[in-house]
Formats: sequence, C-alpha cells, structure tokens
Amino acid sequence: MNLSEEVKKMVSNSRKLKLKVLYENTDITKYIDQDLISFSYSDSLNEFDSLDLTIQNRELLWMNDWNPLKGDKLECWLYLYNWETNSEVEIYIGTFYIDRVSYSGPPDIVTISALSVDIVSNIMDDKKNRVWEAVTFEKIAKDIAKECSLELIYECNFNREYKRVEQKLESYFNFLKRLGNEIGVIIKLYNDRLIIFEEKVYEEKDYKFIFHRNNIKNYSLETDDTDTYAGCKITYYDSYLGEKIEESFFTKQRPGYKRNTQRVLFINQEKEPPGDTKAQKREYLSKIAEKALREKNKQAIRGTIEIIGKEELICVGDTIFLENFGIFTGKYLITSINTDLKIYDLTLEIRMVLDE
Repeated sequence: MNLSEEVKKMVSNSRKLKLKVLYENTDITKYIDQDLISFSYSDSLNEFDSLDLTIQNRELLWMNDWNPLKGDKLECWLYLYNWETNSEVEIYIGTFYIDRVSYSGPPDIVTISALSVDIVSNIMDDKKNRVWEAVTFEKIAKDIAKECSLELIYECNFNREYKRVEQKLESYFNFLKRLGNEIGVIIKLYNDRLIIFEEKVYEEKDYKFIFHRNNIKNYSLETDDTDTYAGCKITYYDSYLGEKIEESFFTKQRPGYKRNTQRVLFINQEKEPPGDTKAQKREYLSKIAEKALREKNKQAIRGTIEIIGKEELICVGDTIFLENFGIFTGKYLITSINTDLKIYDLTLEIRMVLDE
C-alpha cells in the first residue's frame, strides 16, 4: 500500500458525525448544513427537553418564506461514523415543537428553540377546576394520560392516597407537577409519553458507565450543606382520634458530616393521612417523612462533568460511577445533560446517590 492509499484509508476511517433534521416531515438537512452555527440539545429530570438551533439567515429567508411558526414539529437524528467502533450508529434525538424564534444581526442569524412537548396540547394548555376524591396518585395520572391520549410510564414504589384533592384552575401538567413535588416524584413529557418516576427507583439500577479522571474532559464537584438534615419529624393532629400523631425518620448519616451530627426537619402535616388505625396512619406518615428528608438531602454532593459522547446513548436518569475521585468516588444520578450536537460533547449535571 502506498502513502496516498494509507492517507485515504485514515481519512475514510476517521471519526465523523452527521445530523439529520426534519421540519414538519420535510428533510431540511441540506438547507441548513452549511449555515448551522450551533445546535444543542438539553435534557433535564424535572424540565422539558429542549432543542436550540442557531443558523445564518442568508438573504433573510428565515424572516420571509421560511419563517418558522410556533407549534411546528422538528425531528432530529445524529449519525456517528467510526466513533468507538468501525460502524455507523444512529441516535434518535427526539420530536420537538417550536416554542420561540429570535432574529439578530449583523451578521443576520436566526435562533429556533423547541420543546419536547406540544405547547398547545390539552395537558399543557387547558386549565381546569376539578375535585378528586378517594383516589390515589397513580389513578389520577392514569386518568389524565387517557384523557390526553398519552402513553403512561409509571415507575414509583410509593402511591399516595387522597381523600380529597383539588385541581384549581391548573393545566393537567401543572397539577401533576404540584402533587409530584409533594411526594418527591418526577413528572416528564417526552415523545407523546407521560413519564412519572421516583428518583430512588432509578438510583437503585446498575450504573451504566464508569468514568475516571483520564477519560473526562473536565469536572467540577462540591458538597453543599445549606439545607441538609439528619432526620425528619412529622406531626399530625387527628381530630377523629382526638390526639397528636408523631413519626420520625432518620438517615444513617447526614451527607457530608461526621456521624451523630443532628439537624432535624420538622413538618406539620395538614392533609389527613389514610388509614383506619393509629398504626396505619403512623406508617404512612413515616413514608412522608422519608420522602421529605430525601428531597432535602439529595443535592448535598453534586457536580458537573464534560465528556465526549458515546455510541450508547446516555440519558437523564441513568447512573454512572466516578472512580479515583477521593471522597467523591461513588455512584451518581444524572440529573441534566446538555449536548453540543455539532461535536457531540456532553455536559452532565450529577448528584451522588444517597446512602440510606
């Protein structure tokens, strides 16, 4: 093999990537490929996924015939060539709906921002007043998913029971978010799916990747004790029994502190817990205390790492393991990912999995 053939082989086997974008089911890749300034995708546990494109606005086409409309649909794919293996890998980024368009210049550019949920869908747009009685959180989620023609993915061990709960001039999504925040449950909308899960369920899954200091581009890790607690004490006055019911839950160790360092979170429970006996109500209150404590402590050890993207898709909710990071060595849950799709670099926001 001569030198020119070797060079050709090296070029053909070099790492490459390609993007594909559909706008309202029309492939516009070739029209934006040369004008694409930046292209990023953001995914977060408790927020909508978002897509942002910044494009040169040559001849002001995007202000005229190509003017994007809110609610228009975008679909995006990423293709990797010889990335980690000598093969082609297709990664489906998702379906998004245009939410905002902005223009600036000179030079003339347009920025198109889109969300993973249709902003005019029933679950987002319709505000309702409704009373739910003798119902569980899962039943509310099932009813809403059915009414909004969404597939429900429900991964929760704890299912709160309600004697009565009111939806007060809220969209279904905001109503579910409010209830979810009370019990430490994550609510997401993605690709016509209503996804509801407990972070603890995801934390208990096997970690997907191991990262060492030599295979990440940079990192930032920290401990934060601003709002962490060793335990939670919850109190409820039961008018039927005519007495105060108390229950407590304590962790093995307050995150970032030496053992036996006490700081207790106090909660006055207003909603009546389910159960006919004092023991049943105490058991339920203990679960609420555990949830509240976890919600306060989960951000105690957190950080950010930047890596080169992998052929196997890394998602929010996955767990990873940081190796040889001293006191920060351990298992982490990915809470947010920002992806630069032009070079396939990922910035991961992570928090250490709680040791309970």
